[in-house]
This record gives sequence, C-alpha cells and structure tokens, in this order.
Amino acid sequence: MIAANASEAFANAAAAMVGPHDVVGTITGLLEDCGALTGAAALGILVHDGQNGLELLSATSHTAAELELYQIQTDTGPCVDTLSTGQQLHVIGSEQIIQRWGEIGKAIAAAGFAQIHTSPLRWHGNVIGGLNAFHRTTEPLDDSALHLSQAFADVAAVVILHSMDVGDNEIADRINNALQGRIVIEQAKGVLAERHDIDMAQAYQLLNSMPRNTGETLTTIATRIIHHAEQPH
Repeated sequence: MIAANASEAFANAAAAMVGPHDVVGTITGLLEDCGALTGAAALGILVHDGQNGLELLSATSHTAAELELYQIQTDTGPCVDTLSTGQQLHVIGSEQIIQRWGEIGKAIAAAGFAQIHTSPLRWHGNVIGGLNAFHRTTEPLDDSALHLSQAFADVAAVVILHSMDVGDNEIADRINNALQGRIVIEQAKGVLAERHDIDMAQAYQLLNSMPRNTGETLTTIATRIIHHAEQPH
C-alpha cells in the first residue's frame, strides 16, 4: 500500500528495519512512496559497489531500470553526476536534458520524461548512492518536493547500512549484500515473464505488487518464485 504522507512512508521503513531486513523490498517501497508524494513518474537508485563501480539497487519500473543501467554502461547521466558531486541536481526540459547528457539524455526524453531530479544517498560524509527521479511534466518542483526527495534518499541510505558504526569495508559489504537481493529479484522477474507470457515491464509490476497482497518481503517472494521454477515438473 502506498503511504498517504511522508510520515507514514518513513514509519513503514522504520518498521521494516526492526523486522526481517529485506533491503531491496524496503527500498522499493520507499521509491514508490517518494514517487507518489513528489509526483515522479519513475525512480531508481544507483549505489557504489565498493570497487569503484556502480550498480542498480532498485527501480520502480522496467524503463527506469533500463535508464539507470544505461548510465552505468556509459558512466554518464544525472545519477552519475550526483554520485560524483554529492549534490542534488535538477534539470527541466527535454532540450536541456539532451544538451547536458547526449545519448543518455535522448533516451530519457524518448521514454517520455521531461524533468530530472537527483538526490545523493549520504552516510557520514560519504556519498554511497544516488536517487534518480524522472518526471513527465516540466512544472518545476517546489522546495517542499525537493527537500522531501532528499529526505527519502537519506532514509534509503539508513535502510542500506542500518547502523551508526559502519566502517568503509562494512559499507561495501552491506551494499553488496543488498545487491544480491537485486539479483534475486531480476531472476524472479524473468521467471514471471516466461510463466505468464508477459514482457519484463509487466513482470516487474506483477512482482512488486505481491508483497502488498501477501505481507511477505519482496526478496522472500522472489526467492520462492525462483525455487519453484527450479523444481522438476
């Protein structure tokens, strides 16, 4: 269920952290809430993998995931810039987006997005990731939406690391553990697409809807889907 307000969204994230810790599921829920409360049509998070590389942690749609992966492949784009500078970034208009990021900008515009806003995931002075929000309108975000986006990014960082005393090595370990959950979800998405003869975007939506219907974590459901697919029939 999408949160009605920011307080409910953050309370849901806090509740998730005191139970079985499903990082990707909790992050995905945060992104969906952020989109609903700020007007973003799609969102994604890239994180440092601890080896000078970037990885996709979560996205609210298949399109957003593809745009994030494209940024990783080319080492350019809005999320890459925010990870480099540690600052929020806000660009409005397809022409401006294309002018700034070239082929990545063209892909963003072709997907129907006309405004980009990114926020860094910060932890004790380090930038561990970036939250990328894609908007379909050119109406500028107000200050409250900009602050709220950063608040969601900050909470996402806490969800990933979930501790006050985390060294550099453990930061990398925790991010890599979270990324393992992402791999499971990608595999489950492929199973659902084949099972139901649907495309990957529809499979992604179907998988993301399951925790709301069952009360289980996203990673638990994805693991079960893969396990069932591996059994002889």
